[in-house]
Parts: sequence; C-alpha cells; structure tokens
Amino acid sequence: MKLHAPLCALALLMAGGAAVAAPAQKAPDAPRAAADDFWAYARWDDDRDDRRRHGPMPRPNQAALRAAGVVRVLEVERDDGRLKVEGVDARGREIDVLMDVAGRRVLASRIDRHDDDRWDD
Repeated sequence: MKLHAPLCALALLMAGGAAVAAPAQKAPDAPRAAADDFWAYARWDDDRDDRRRHGPMPRPNQAALRAAGVVRVLEVERDDGRLKVEGVDARGREIDVLMDVAGRRVLASRIDRHDDDRWDD
C-alpha cells in the first residue's frame, strides 16, 4: 500500500513532465472583430462626484466616435458632467473627443498635440 502512492505520484510527475516537454502548438489566428478591438485597450476613469450625481458612466456612442475619426479608444474619463474620450485615429495619432454627459453627442474633437494641454486636467 505504501509503495502504491509513490508510484502514482511518480507516474503523474512523468506525465506532467512529458506534457511540458512537448512543443506547444500555436493556435490559429482568429480574425479580430472591429467592435471588440475598438474598446479593447480602453481605461475607464470616473469622477466620484459625477458618479454620485449621474449614476454609472455610460459607454460612449461608438458611431459618433468613429465619425469623429477614432478607430481605437484608449481612455474614457468623466469629469464635470462631460465625457472625455482619448483614442487613436487611422494614422496612429492621438485624438481627444469631448462628449455630452450621456456619451451620445460629440461636442468637440481635436488631434492631440503633446505641447497643447488645454483639455488636460
């Protein structure tokens, strides 16, 4: 009986070692869904007072953001009753978009120049 337990442990160890030694197979590349990639890198930053006043932060209107030139969202921030969306345009430039509190309408957008901090809080 005492010999059986070490043999089982040795068999499990050997099976595990064989599985580790086998080369890993690469999973086939799946096509990315554009909608999933759009929000994949987004960081959500909600102001505590706005959350208390307006409830949970809404997801901004994706069609409106795309119309403003955003192809990927990097950050969504709510502050002072407005949503500020930072993203990337098709040329890889950072773009800032100001939206209404519901995240439905674009109020303003601009290509982010790092030497211009007018919209940065």
